[in-house]
Amino acid sequence: MLKMRILSAIVAIPLLILIFKFGGLPFFILNLVVVGLGINEYFKLAQAKGIEVNKLLGVLLGLILIFITYLNSNTPSIIYGYLILSFLIILLKQVLIKVDESALLATAITFFGVFYIAGLFSHLILLYNLEGIDGRNIGKLFVWLPILATWITDTGAYFTGINFGKHSLSPKISPNKTIEGSIGGLLFSVILTVLISIHLDINYFHGIILGIIIAVFAQLGDLCESVFKRDAQIKDSGDVIPGHGGILDRIDSLLFTLPVVYYYLQWFILK
Repeated sequence: MLKMRILSAIVAIPLLILIFKFGGLPFFILNLVVVGLGINEYFKLAQAKGIEVNKLLGVLLGLILIFITYLNSNTPSIIYGYLILSFLIILLKQVLIKVDESALLATAITFFGVFYIAGLFSHLILLYNLEGIDGRNIGKLFVWLPILATWITDTGAYFTGINFGKHSLSPKISPNKTIEGSIGGLLFSVILTVLISIHLDINYFHGIILGIIIAVFAQLGDLCESVFKRDAQIKDSGDVIPGHGGILDRIDSLLFTLPVVYYYLQWFILK
C-alpha cells in the first residue's frame, strides 16, 4: 500500500506542478475532473445507504459551477448566486419533471453534493487567480499555501501519531487518529506556513495564524468525510488513485482549507 502511495505521488506531484505553472485549459480540465469524480463518489456514499439522489443533475450543476467560476474568477459572489439557482433547479425538478420516492432526502443530498464538492473546491480557481492590491496575480504562488500546509498537516499527524500517539482523537469517527498526532500535524503546519509567509514577504504573525487555521480545518475536513464513509460503511470513497483511494479521499481536507485561506487573505491581508 505504501509503495503504491509513493508511486502515485511520484507521478501526480510533477504533473500538478506543471498544470499549476501553465494554468489555462489544463488547469480548467483538472478542476472539472476532480469535481466531477468527487461529486460522483459522494453520491455513491449516499446510494450505499439506499438513498435516491439525482446524480446526473448534481454532477452537471457542479461542472457548470466550475465553468462559471473559471470565467468569473475575480467575482466570488458568482458562486453564491449560482448555488441558490442550483438549489431552485434541484427543487423544481421534483415539481416539473419527476417526484422522487423521498423528495426531501433526494433534494437535500443532491444539493449538498453540489455545495460540498463544487462550491468549496471552486475556491481553488478563485485562489489561483487572486490579485494583489496592485492588480498583479499573486494566486499562482499563494495557491500552494493551503495545498502544502494541508499535505504536511496530514503527513505530520500520521508520523507523530505512529510514534507518539496514545490518546484517541475521535474514536467513534476515526479510531486510528490520535490527539498527539493532531498536535504534531498542527506544529508541522505552523512551521511550514511561517517559512512560506517569510518567503512571500508576509508578516510571520499571519503565517502562524494561517498554520493553525489550516491544520485545524484540514483535520476537520478529513473527519467530516470519515463520518460519511463510516455511515455508508465504505472504507474508501473510490479507487481512482492507486494506494490513495478515491478523489474525495484526497481532497476532503482541501475542501475546507481552500475557502478558509482564500477568505483569510481577502479579509486580513489584502484588505
